[in-house]
Amino acid sequence: MTAERITVVIPLYNKADYIARALRSVLEQRCPPFEVIVVDDGSTDRGPQVVLEFQDARVKLVRQPNGGVSAARNRGIQEAAGELIAFLDADDAWYPHFLQTVLRLRKSFPDAGLYATGYEIVSAGKRRPLRLHGIPLPPWEGEVESYFLSAALGEAPVCSSAVCIPKKVFSEIGCFLAGRRMGEDVDLWGRIAANFPLAYSPLAAACYHHDATNRACTRFESGDEHPFICSAELFLTSSGTRADQHHLRLYIRRLKLENARQHVIAGNLARGRELLAGKVAAPFFVRHLLWGTRFNGFTRLLFLMKSNVLRFLGK
Repeated sequence: MTAERITVVIPLYNKADYIARALRSVLEQRCPPFEVIVVDDGSTDRGPQVVLEFQDARVKLVRQPNGGVSAARNRGIQEAAGELIAFLDADDAWYPHFLQTVLRLRKSFPDAGLYATGYEIVSAGKRRPLRLHGIPLPPWEGEVESYFLSAALGEAPVCSSAVCIPKKVFSEIGCFLAGRRMGEDVDLWGRIAANFPLAYSPLAAACYHHDATNRACTRFESGDEHPFICSAELFLTSSGTRADQHHLRLYIRRLKLENARQHVIAGNLARGRELLAGKVAAPFFVRHLLWGTRFNGFTRLLFLMKSNVLRFLGK
């Protein structure tokens, strides 16, 4: 079987300090990509100029007015000539074996709708591995038994900088939701997981730079809600989904918990209480509020110290 061509899509918006690192990590892959499409989403810094300074015919710069990261990724999908599309954020980077790992997964699991690897989280100059749930350690590679259970009880197994998707999948389930400020990538992973197997290697093959400036995930507005909460409602009533209904409900609770955390940090306590109403405030909520891997001490303190939240929880 001839190896399929991989197009790498990198959305770019005011990341002049990081884009060269990202591009170098792509061009230095052991299994080189077919093309690299950098979509400049209306940058106002010299990031596009940094891209143009790379003397490599595989690197292509596409410009468009600012429309958000989803619009930029969707433009890259539209422009892509490869059969497989790998995504990398402009402030993150791959290890040299990322594409090699993806192609190995593709060969072993040709029916998967998504290929992903583990990644390291870089913060304050320190690197740490993921805290995965329900996914074996390396050298295991295979299809994830339950993406929604893994995502509900551990850190996100799929990251927008460590994922590769067959282009034909977008024709079946759609692309990234444009116009959303948060969760549009997680929404896509969930829609794919509800319809296709997910092939995974827990081997860290990418670096997620949590402390990079101007990250989209740090820009939260009080009206933002997680888009997959709406998408999941369709799967809960569909008989054709691959998703285990219990695991999917558990994952929705996790997303509502995260959403509530963001509202509390933003000072919107009323909306936080609304999201946590009913079954979300079950033992699952209490467990992950106090011990969950995604909630740091400051956030837990906010929940536990705010008098309105304490009254809501009946403390």
